[in-house]
Amino acid sequence: MKQSRFPKLPKFSKRKQRAPRFKKQQIWVYNENELEQERICPERLMRLIYENPVGGAGLLWLAKRKAVSRLYGLYCRTPLSARGIPKFIEKYGVDMTGCDGNYKNFAQFFAREKSGVTFPEEKTSLGSPCEGLVSVFPNLTPSQVVMAKGIRFSLEELFGDPVLAREYEGGTMVSIRLTPANYHRMHFFDAGAVESAHMIKGHLYSVSPLALNRVVKLYCRNKRALIRFKAENFGDVVLVEVGATFVGSIVHCFEEGQPVARGDVASYFKPGGSLVLMFLKKDAFAPNAELVSRSAEGYETKIAIGRALGCVPANRQ
Repeated sequence: MKQSRFPKLPKFSKRKQRAPRFKKQQIWVYNENELEQERICPERLMRLIYENPVGGAGLLWLAKRKAVSRLYGLYCRTPLSARGIPKFIEKYGVDMTGCDGNYKNFAQFFAREKSGVTFPEEKTSLGSPCEGLVSVFPNLTPSQVVMAKGIRFSLEELFGDPVLAREYEGGTMVSIRLTPANYHRMHFFDAGAVESAHMIKGHLYSVSPLALNRVVKLYCRNKRALIRFKAENFGDVVLVEVGATFVGSIVHCFEEGQPVARGDVASYFKPGGSLVLMFLKKDAFAPNAELVSRSAEGYETKIAIGRALGCVPANRQ
C-alpha cells in the first residue's frame, strides 16, 4: 500500500476562540486609616484604553490628542451637560460643602469654587493645596525619581531645566492626584509670591495609576504648568500642574510678582482628572511619616484641602 507523500494536517477545533481577556488592576487607597477600593471615573472607558490588549493602542492614541479633550470641553459648556450633574454627585459621593450648587453646565460644576476653605493655624504647618489622593516621596535624586511600583522619571525632564532640578537634590516631592470627582481648584498653602509661571507643551494622557503603568514617563510627556513660588515659611517651592485627558486648560488666578495670602485660589482645571506635584528643597519640609510609609508601599491617601501634610523641621522653627 502506497504511503501518501504528504503528512496529514492537524484538524482544527471547531470551538470558537475567545478574545484574550485583560487583567483588571484594582486600585486601593487609604481613607483615614482604612483601605478602600478607588472608584475609577469613567471606569469602563479607562480600562478599555489602558488595559485592553486588543485595540488599546488606537484608543490610547486618541485619548492623548488635544482635539478630543477640546471636543469634550465644548460639550461640557453646553446646557445639556448640566443634566448629568446630580447623578455624578450621587454616584461618586462628591462633597458639595461650601459650594453654590447652581450650575448652568458641567464645566461650571467642575471648576466650582468652595467657600470656607481653611488651612492650619500654625504657619509652620503645610496644608494640602488640593483635595485628592496624596503620595509623599523624600530624598529626591534629580536624575532618577523613583516612585512606588517602579514608576521612574527625572526632574530634569519634568522641569525642562537641569539647573533647577539640581536645586531640589535631597528634597521632597508631594504628589496630589485629583480624580474627576474632586474639587478642582488649587489654593496657596502659604503666603508669598509667584516668581514665574510657564506652560510646557505635551500630550493629555490620563494620570490614573492605570495609565502610569502603561505610559513611560507620563508626567514628563503631558502638558503641564511649572510655577516657581517663594513661600514665606517653606522657601523656594516648585509646583507642577499636570494636565490629563479631557483637561485642555489650566487657568491661573494670580499675577507674577504680586503677593498672595495663604488660602488664596491659585488656579483651577477644566473638566477631567489632573495632578499637582509639589517640590520642596532639602531641610525645608518634614513630611508626615505615615504618609511617607504608605507611599513607599504603593498606597495613596485621600486628603482634604488644607489638611496638614507635614511641617517646617523643628530645627528651623
